[in-house]
Amino acid sequence: MKKVIIGLLTIGFLSTGIAQTKEIQLENVTIRPLNLSYLKSVQDENTPPFVKALENKAARYDITESPVFEREFDAYEVVFDAIKKEGADGIIMATYDQNGKILSSIERYKNVSLPKTVRDVCLKQYPDYKIHKDFYLVSYDYNDESVKKIYKVQMKNGNSKKNLKIDANGIIQ
Repeated sequence: MKKVIIGLLTIGFLSTGIAQTKEIQLENVTIRPLNLSYLKSVQDENTPPFVKALENKAARYDITESPVFEREFDAYEVVFDAIKKEGADGIIMATYDQNGKILSSIERYKNVSLPKTVRDVCLKQYPDYKIHKDFYLVSYDYNDESVKKIYKVQMKNGNSKKNLKIDANGIIQ
């Protein structure tokens, strides 16, 4: 009786052990950095986190999965927008080709956190003024490999206002 029970237990353990060694086949996954050139062009260490999040969303968007996608068109325009509860908001109008690559974008952000270089220039130029509101504008074109980044800052001191245009390097224009 003891040998029968030991035999049954052995068979039971072997059968469950064999059943668990099943090989799993994984499907091939292709990862392609399609809009990496866009991200490298528009983002740097001074880019505000809110802006980076919206730009990443635009870069990851797959136009080929859109219900309006048809291969016969050369370009598609997609609008991304976001509003942050602290008052910042932003919009990206991105143009994609039929493969999903961003050809161009126009970006506009309001009340984002200014980079230190831009803040320092504003406060050094007008020490008695306070930053009232700001806009961050980005223009990207894949064919020209050009990016324009401009901060428009309104400084205020009582009833007096100063409007500044500053590039991403902190140079007043």
